[in-house]
Amino acid sequence: MRLATVAETRRLDELTQTKYGVSAEILMEAAGVGATREIVQSFIPELRDHSRTVCILCGPGNNGADGLVIARHLAADGYRVRAVAVIPDADKCSLLFKKQFERCLLQGIDCFEVRSAAMAIACLKEMPTALVIDALFGIGLRGRLEAPFSEVVEYLNSSIHVPIVSIDTPSGLDCDRGVASGGGTCVRAKMTITFGLLKPGFLVAEGPQFTGRLRRLAIGFPAAARRESATSTFAFGESLANKSLPHRRQTSNKSQHGHALILAGSPGMYGAGVLAATAAYRVGAGYVTLASHTDPSSEIVTSVPELLTGKADDERFWLEPRWTSAAIGPGFGVEGDATYQVLLRLQAVADSRVVVDADAITVASQRKMWPLPPNWILTPHAGELARILGVSAKEIESDRFHFAREGAKLAGCHLLLKGFRTVLASVVESSVSQVRATVVLAGNSALAKAGTGDVLTGIIAGLLAQGVPARRAALAGAYIHGRIADEWLRSGQAQSSLLASDVSAVLPTLLQRLRSNQGSR
Repeated sequence: MRLATVAETRRLDELTQTKYGVSAEILMEAAGVGATREIVQSFIPELRDHSRTVCILCGPGNNGADGLVIARHLAADGYRVRAVAVIPDADKCSLLFKKQFERCLLQGIDCFEVRSAAMAIACLKEMPTALVIDALFGIGLRGRLEAPFSEVVEYLNSSIHVPIVSIDTPSGLDCDRGVASGGGTCVRAKMTITFGLLKPGFLVAEGPQFTGRLRRLAIGFPAAARRESATSTFAFGESLANKSLPHRRQTSNKSQHGHALILAGSPGMYGAGVLAATAAYRVGAGYVTLASHTDPSSEIVTSVPELLTGKADDERFWLEPRWTSAAIGPGFGVEGDATYQVLLRLQAVADSRVVVDADAITVASQRKMWPLPPNWILTPHAGELARILGVSAKEIESDRFHFAREGAKLAGCHLLLKGFRTVLASVVESSVSQVRATVVLAGNSALAKAGTGDVLTGIIAGLLAQGVPARRAALAGAYIHGRIADEWLRSGQAQSSLLASDVSAVLPTLLQRLRSNQGSR
């Protein structure tokens, strides 16, 4: 699914008007009609009480004008409406705002133009309210919300006990990063109704807490304009995960499903390797070999008798490699030269498809091994990427898309930034300066536990072994991994109770369900 950054949304508006002849006013009317329909359908209990008022808070720009269009259509449908326009400077209203405000007055709608937060809050308090519609600011906000708007938003968040519906975006949200713009305040909506394309910031960091339920409305942006404008950021969900799963014929044999080499584990850390190797088998790899710097503990390995085992320096892995994918890092160790030497050997294998995780990320970073082969997948969490880029983990979390892109440019390969939510950044083949970022629409903090990343590494390696292209393998692996955590919560389990071994245990059930959905499409 295509997402649109703030710059791309502006470009989409411009193209739609100049190239395709659809005026801003036509788009605004379609947005208002669609949003009104969505509001009425979603808040029937609140709107059924006709003694209560729908209060629409409008800013001085085109987002405020959108709110006024909604006011007109709600009033036309028979609902009690009050429009409160917060206008500290009457000279700074957009032309469309002025036009829509005049139309509301002509329709006899209860309209107020106020200069201060105190006046706006008084208008909210004056009548029983069923619903508040936030149309203060859209994507055009630059910097933090200032008074009086910040004071109004703080009142909404702390004192309004009815649903808040934000139009296009919660006022105050940085739509690219998913944080309050400029470190200020932001509306916490129960629902956000947005137009054309979702914005990246809705899906990462604090974005979901601000937006509440998301509704995306098609209001007439031409498909060609969407494709031409929104080219940098995407979302990956169930439909694409279904299409990414390798097909398994009834007549196939194990040799046709690839061989994953898992270079992981060390004394005291063999469990990390077993978790990764088991996941590679569970996702469908025909063979899985677990290799460590020393022979894996027989007690550990016998718990998964299907595993082939060996030492990482065994020449049979390197002279004529039969493995079709490799993963390196979980519990593999960072001391001495051993892990670095294995990374060099992997680089020497032509067209190798490798997942670099955990200890291997640390070693690659310490040795400045960039760029890595373009078909490799680097899987850092925020702390690891912070060390690679020389910034803080807090900075990484404040702009996941940007720093994932920067990491991919430095590493020269696919970079999967783990966390909420996981983002994959991939350098576009035709341009090393252009990096595509994709957010994975699954996952929650139930995965914040030792070993779950090892399972993800194994899932991706297993998909790679079966011939799934690197970008798709990383995204599908992250989606499957996150979806298991989501379903763990839906089943009523405690968020803190998920173990890494649980992820592997329920993996077959999820895969079966996804494959069933795949077959039904």
